[in-house]
Amino acid sequence: MNQDALAFATQKSTCGFSKASWFQRVRDVLPAATALLHVSKSISFSQYGEDLLLGVSLCPRRACGFYVDVGAYHPWRGSNTYKLYLRGWHGLTVEPNPEAAPLFRRWRPRDRHVTLGVAGQRSALEYHEFRDKKLNTFSSSLAARHVAVGHPLLSKRLIDCRPLQDVIDQNCRGTRIDLLSIDCEGLDYEVLQTVDFERNRPVALLIEDYDEFSLRRKANSGASLIGQHLEKRDYQLIGQGFWSMLYVDSRARQEGRATAFDADNWEFM
Repeated sequence: MNQDALAFATQKSTCGFSKASWFQRVRDVLPAATALLHVSKSISFSQYGEDLLLGVSLCPRRACGFYVDVGAYHPWRGSNTYKLYLRGWHGLTVEPNPEAAPLFRRWRPRDRHVTLGVAGQRSALEYHEFRDKKLNTFSSSLAARHVAVGHPLLSKRLIDCRPLQDVIDQNCRGTRIDLLSIDCEGLDYEVLQTVDFERNRPVALLIEDYDEFSLRRKANSGASLIGQHLEKRDYQLIGQGFWSMLYVDSRARQEGRATAFDADNWEFM
């Protein structure tokens, strides 16, 4: 090692521990408080930044919105709606994993939480549980794929399931739904089919759609089953967050139901 390199190495190894260095770091951070608070607006709790997509594409207002979060998973970890909750929104959270219920009661007391699965009819379905709880699913084929790539299946249990419309009617009948979020690990289309859009028309709908994600990479390919289902009901795609697609009711502004959003700033894809 030459003398210059030795001098640099010695300086590098000692300067990080000097009192002057720590003082300098504190002095640098204090003026950055304003910048840090500004950047905090971009903090995301969702798995792939879906809550940032909601903020940018929908322009939600404060303290005036109601959501239904199906497959809510955890009060804040991987949550599509926790950022809205912090803005003053509230709603209904639906999650089949019974271990999540006390966490929702603790972290989100303004919400109503129910421990249920969602299915086409009232039934008890087999729930596959993994170490990574985000992988839990009612889909036996999806569970098999998880196992095939090395995720050990920990257990199975029967969980009560209801059509989503029944869950909505029982827990928030007559309430305008500003956002419906569906993340049901491979059964999202089946869950969507249980919503009666004549009785409930969410202003916005965020739904995980692996097929639409794949089709959008192919030129001149048609919409997925979920996309077709929503387009027939006058929903329009407004944004995409990796696997998740964000739709809005094309009638909502005209009918005066988009009051929880700054809808004048909506931009459609």
